[in-house]
Amino acid sequence: MTGDKPRPPDPERRTTLHPSFVIRRSSFVILLILLAAFALRVWHLTGLPPGLTHDEANHGREAIGVLNGVFLYFFPLNYGSEPLYSYTVALFMALLGRGVLALRLVNVIFGTAVIAATYVWASPRLGRPVALLGAALMAVSFWPLASSREALRAGMLPFFMALAVYAFWRMTNDELRMTHEAKSAAPEPASKLVTRRSSLVILFGLAVALTLHVYLAARVSWLLFPAYLAYLALVDRAAFRRAWWPALAGLLLAAALVAPMFLYLRAHPEMQTRLDMLDQPLQDIAAGHFGPIWLNARDALLAFVWPGFGDQFLAYNIPGRPVLDAVSAVFFVAGLLVCLWRWRRPAHAFLLLWLLTGILPSLVTGPTANTTRNMAALPAVYLIVAVGAVVTVGRVVERMTNDELRVTNEERSSLITRRSSLVALLVLWVAFVSARDYFVRWGDSAAVRGAYQHTLVKSIHHLQAGYPDADPVLFSTVYPGPAHDSSIALVVAADSPPLSETARWVDARYALILPPATTLAVMPYSTPPHPTFIPLLGALETVDLRPDDLDPRFTIYQIDPGQSRALVRSVLAPGPAANFNGAIELLGARWLQDGVRPGQTAELLTLWRVLDPARAGPVVPPSFTTDAVLFTHVLDGAGGNLTQRDALDAPSWAWQSGDLIAQVHPMTVPAWAAPGQYTTVVGLYDRGAGARLPVIGGGDTAAAPPLLISP
Repeated sequence: MTGDKPRPPDPERRTTLHPSFVIRRSSFVILLILLAAFALRVWHLTGLPPGLTHDEANHGREAIGVLNGVFLYFFPLNYGSEPLYSYTVALFMALLGRGVLALRLVNVIFGTAVIAATYVWASPRLGRPVALLGAALMAVSFWPLASSREALRAGMLPFFMALAVYAFWRMTNDELRMTHEAKSAAPEPASKLVTRRSSLVILFGLAVALTLHVYLAARVSWLLFPAYLAYLALVDRAAFRRAWWPALAGLLLAAALVAPMFLYLRAHPEMQTRLDMLDQPLQDIAAGHFGPIWLNARDALLAFVWPGFGDQFLAYNIPGRPVLDAVSAVFFVAGLLVCLWRWRRPAHAFLLLWLLTGILPSLVTGPTANTTRNMAALPAVYLIVAVGAVVTVGRVVERMTNDELRVTNEERSSLITRRSSLVALLVLWVAFVSARDYFVRWGDSAAVRGAYQHTLVKSIHHLQAGYPDADPVLFSTVYPGPAHDSSIALVVAADSPPLSETARWVDARYALILPPATTLAVMPYSTPPHPTFIPLLGALETVDLRPDDLDPRFTIYQIDPGQSRALVRSVLAPGPAANFNGAIELLGARWLQDGVRPGQTAELLTLWRVLDPARAGPVVPPSFTTDAVLFTHVLDGAGGNLTQRDALDAPSWAWQSGDLIAQVHPMTVPAWAAPGQYTTVVGLYDRGAGARLPVIGGGDTAAAPPLLISP
């Protein structure tokens, strides 16, 4: 042994094992990672999340519409959504059948594929240890696990972003020539090199265009590529000269491919409303008020590492849970410092730019819903964690060795084994925390079950199993609108038309639909029937769910048309019915109280018969249905309204000819109202335009019994 001080081992240096063995071993490890990732994502997929959110169900509605021949360039539901996800879901439904499995499986596939794409990009540029660890963390961490099990279009974005990154680096960093020369001593013919580079330019442009057809956040994430070109212009002019023209060609191709969508949106601005969220931040910037923006940026960055600052939206996260667990957060900060220290290394600088451009939407709008808005940055986040972990663990292992000894090949293998063991412990820890938080803490939460409309889903399954021949069916819900709970029924019960297509929807606290035939009605705890309707309902059974659920039970009733005749007789007015535009006619009305005092609530019961639902108003986005509203005005005698209510709790989109609609209109009488009789009128108008439906014969209102206010 000499007295020379040995050179410390490089924690990122590869072993002297034969390269083919290393490649085979790495391939085996990444295959295991991908299998584990797929297993975590597909396990109990139709049961957890415990139902469907309205956003998820609306994507399913769009996909089913595609299968039914409704082809749109941009979908207006969910405040406007890019088309690629819904068309992909339609393809999966065509192959696997319509339902929740096909809807959710799309992101399972793309959420697994992005792990492979990230590894392929990172391995030759950041080293196999970083690439493997980054892939493993993406496989087991809470954020990518949750987003891969959600049926949201943002879940596709990381894959196409990683694909664009891979193509960009291959075409701009002279890697085509270097890869060929590493495999062969003979130079590659220029024509083949041009052909391969042109193919990568096309792949890059296509991938960028696809990101813009997936999710709104991609409208800023593409800035990663010109930002990196600017970096090259500062630190490596030769690399910049090689890179700028293929990058520009790819971006121009992407612009050409995405231009039709933006031209369509320019011609149809009503198809997209989510941009309104940017109005206030942009106004603050224009006015020079940067305080709110700095606070948003601070909170968005802390959302990655600090408890309490994470996404508060419980449908996609444990409210306040940071993106990273405590250990990963430490390595994330370490990785940021390493990348900053190595900023002259292109791959490390690129990671920083990828992170920054990927989280730019949250830096402007704050941490709310950042689990979806930051999806473009997802691969970069876990690669930065991996960089910090590999370097930190490598340094720790280095200090654990005897510095007085030279490091032999055997000892280097021992160092690598120790490092691998520590890294494996990190992955196991993250997997444990993520599985506990996702499958137990989050997935078993009563609030999450409520957000995913678990009671409605269970009631649909119960009807399918216990009442397979029920038709017609009525659902009572807080959300009877066309793009809400009905979308969930359309996806969950796609093979049962009475539940998914012809069911009636009401909020039974205020309205009831009485079809001509015997009807099965499902009413949850949250929307019990109004007392006036109870005599019409024959209870069949009550199904109890968990006692801590927000909707812990639902009751199934039978509505017999014979039972509704007494209600009709009690309300029916003498003389001809008021016919509103041939769509619906008012059969009668009566006050449920003989008289009310000032400050009390008066309830008017109106009874209607549906004539032609198509004449209830214009078909309007986002659901492309009619959207009529009933109004009840109690006139004050001086040209104004004493009190009023505008609501239709049996929405017009679900009307069917021949149905009777009973609507209760509760109205608070002002405390200052004088005793007397007050004229009352009712009518309908279109919610979007505000245009009233005309009464055939003249006018746009019909008279109801006057309101009697007692002293």
